[in-house]
Amino acid sequence: MKTSNIKILLLVVFGIFLAGCSNTAFYHKNMMRGQVVEQSTDRTLICIGAKHGAEIGQKYSVIRFHEEIAPGEGDDPYTIEKVGTVQITKIVNDHFATVKLLSGDIAAKDMVELEN
Repeated sequence: MKTSNIKILLLVVFGIFLAGCSNTAFYHKNMMRGQVVEQSTDRTLICIGAKHGAEIGQKYSVIRFHEEIAPGEGDDPYTIEKVGTVQITKIVNDHFATVKLLSGDIAAKDMVELEN
């Protein structure tokens, strides 16, 4: 079997594995991330919904990335800052949920990660 065929086969198997674990603890712990898409006085909306396994009551850390001039070639130019915590109050649909702010000061485009 050619090397390129083996690589394709491995990618397909890995893709099936990831699809199979999309509703497991592994998925929730390591891959359940999204973004704040709306932040206003009326509501805060994140792009994690029923399709991703979101549930009312789940808490998410809100993080913000800051780009800085990298000190040297190959260094990471981003710093990460935890800016708050939110909790899901309503599942809107497969892709979105509304949250309430538990702590911090968050903004649209901040990232959210499921807390352990």
